Amino acid sequence: PFWLKPASVPIFALAQCLALGQKAELAAMEALAFIPDYPALGYVLLGVGLLGTPSLLRALWLAGGPLRSKMSVFHGLGLTVTIAALTLKKGNSLFVWHVIAMSLGVLVFQPAALHSILARHSFKDPETRKARVMDHKLLQMAVMGSVAVGFLAIFLNKPAGFPGRHFMSVHSLVGLFALALMGWNILDAGYRQGSPFAPKLLWVSWLHRSMGTLAFTFALLAVMLGFFNRTAIVDWAAEPIVFSLPDTWHEMDGWAKNMHGENATWMFIGATVLLLANMLVPGGARVVPRWRGDLVDKKTS
Repeated sequence: PFWLKPASVPIFALAQCLALGQKAELAAMEALAFIPDYPALGYVLLGVGLLGTPSLLRALWLAGGPLRSKMSVFHGLGLTVTIAALTLKKGNSLFVWHVIAMSLGVLVFQPAALHSILARHSFKDPETRKARVMDHKLLQMAVMGSVAVGFLAIFLNKPAGFPGRHFMSVHSLVGLFALALMGWNILDAGYRQGSPFAPKLLWVSWLHRSMGTLAFTFALLAVMLGFFNRTAIVDWAAEPIVFSLPDTWHEMDGWAKNMHGENATWMFIGATVLLLANMLVPGGARVVPRWRGDLVDKKTS
């Protein structure tokens, strides 16, 4: 055959390599398109992971910061992995990635960001403090990217039209308020740091810290409400708009119960409450002396 002739071997080998490359490319694209219907959301989520994971690993590994806030990062990571694994086991859908992306942002990246900013109190030298603040900054960017993917996943999962079937439940309204606070704080931090090319990293703001605490609290409250039920309190399609509280507002009836059962749902809610409590009262940050790596008992505010 012609392909056995010496002159044809390189051409045949090149054709085979190109064919294999095309197959590999198709396989890679299929693997990356893990979010149904809107694979671009998956690409964004992967980018968010690449942005936030190095700072997340530093928050988990490096010394400094309150012990309870560090344990909360492990706690949130374990809870998110559990929720994602159990939920994907029941099937993949666009709604599932609302749950996973929001969990990643609120239960993993956000506790890590708060721990990183608290950890700056453990160090005296400016460069190390700046490094912890930079981790906080990158992790907050990862938070915004994750929750943006989660928001779009649930928004696109519902029928078209605005407000239509959107923002009708307590869960969605509380979550929307948390997103607004996060957006405000990102803009506030951008203003306070000055030039993005030479940012001022060591600054203190009571307002920024208070808004961040509120954003985190309302975000976790939205998570708990999402676990519990989907009580609709507003009908945007009615004229005039109707606000009401149904008789079943106190009954558990949400995706978590329907997918994982009541006991598992209560476990998810309890784990979220514990995470919130530990992050709101993290304790003092132990000082890490510059001349040695062990920790001393001195506390800082």
